[in-house]
Amino acid sequence: MKLIKGIIINPFEDFSVKLWQSGALAIEKGKIAECGNFKDLSNKFPNAEILDFQNSVIIPGLIDMHTHLPQFTAMGLGNGELISWLESYIFPLESKFTDEKFAREQSEIFFDRLLRRGTTSAVIYSAPHKLACDIAFEVAKEKKIRAFIGKTMMDKNSPKGLIATAEQNIADSIELAKKWHNDGKMQYVLTPRFAIACSAELMKMTAEVAALDGLFVQTHLSENLNEIAQVKKLFPDFSSYTEVYDKLGILTERTLLAHCVHLSDNEIEIIKRRDSIAVHCPASNKFLSSGIMPAKKYLKENVNLAIGSDVAGGYSQSLLNEAMEAVECSKLYSVLIEKQPILSPRESLCLATIKAAEHLKISDTVGNFASGKSADIAVFDLPDYLQADLLSEDEIISSIIYNIDNRIAKAVFIDGELYKSNNTRGYDEKL
Repeated sequence: MKLIKGIIINPFEDFSVKLWQSGALAIEKGKIAECGNFKDLSNKFPNAEILDFQNSVIIPGLIDMHTHLPQFTAMGLGNGELISWLESYIFPLESKFTDEKFAREQSEIFFDRLLRRGTTSAVIYSAPHKLACDIAFEVAKEKKIRAFIGKTMMDKNSPKGLIATAEQNIADSIELAKKWHNDGKMQYVLTPRFAIACSAELMKMTAEVAALDGLFVQTHLSENLNEIAQVKKLFPDFSSYTEVYDKLGILTERTLLAHCVHLSDNEIEIIKRRDSIAVHCPASNKFLSSGIMPAKKYLKENVNLAIGSDVAGGYSQSLLNEAMEAVECSKLYSVLIEKQPILSPRESLCLATIKAAEHLKISDTVGNFASGKSADIAVFDLPDYLQADLLSEDEIISSIIYNIDNRIAKAVFIDGELYKSNNTRGYDEKL
């Protein structure tokens, strides 16, 4: 038994939180035994080992709902909008992942960087190569991160070395899923990149396999106005981008739709009817001049919502950064586009933890500090100029989200064990 002591923030599905200024987590056999007041728990477990993170905030491990492993070295690089940026920067970078040594080195650094920033679960696009995806799973398993990974599938309108036939894409995905799906913390996600790069045949086959095997599907939707116009030209018989996915069977309660910036009211209704999940990627939407998702509006209208870093369109692997960006973009949307209530830091933190777990159907395992859940934990310092005992609950939450000087976690625990890395290129000694 061990007690992890600090300022505990425990989020819930209804967007409420419980905070203990002097709190503790009782950890036994990799699980949360109890969460509460430190004095009470230390009296209850007098022989427990105490790990004291005084004046540090302890939150559940963060959950990144949309990121690209092969892209992270391009964070903050390039300019222009989505399509030209993909052609100039991303497709050449993804082409390098045919090299096994390169793919493994990049995967090692990628996962270490996620964990250093408190992300213990992630939904990930690998490169469009079967070997690169297999390596990503191997490294994720070694790191003990909870990983939902899929080989990016494209069969048209993309560089020759990155595409395969619809049949080959599906065959590779099925083989990878047989090997990795439900192997410990691993899950396979069918990953058609977006409608521009995927034929109707590939998307139909994706929907069929997903329905048969109960797999999640991840793709992009309505990110950029030029992208939307191209989809309209490619699929003239459909009334909207969202309808393309819907009519081809892609949209279900296990479908993750990144961006969703420019949706019509009818498209929103389709997504709600299918119970699909819109993934907010605020930093990426800014970096690629895509627009501002009306996140608070979606929440008010009961759209399932989560947050993703979308590296490398996003310029940070920190989900705390994305939580901050989501709040700030909500303010801009209300001022510049349509007057709306503002997304709060509390809501944003919940979206990056328990709500993500709920949408991934793993909230019985991770997402908050309920008894019996895996002890996936991230510890972050407060700004050094603040005294926690002088702050309100909401001020502490805001301080953690906006603490841009301390995006590296002070400590990360996976299944109750302190995470450390042997990869010096991806590891900060303070962890």
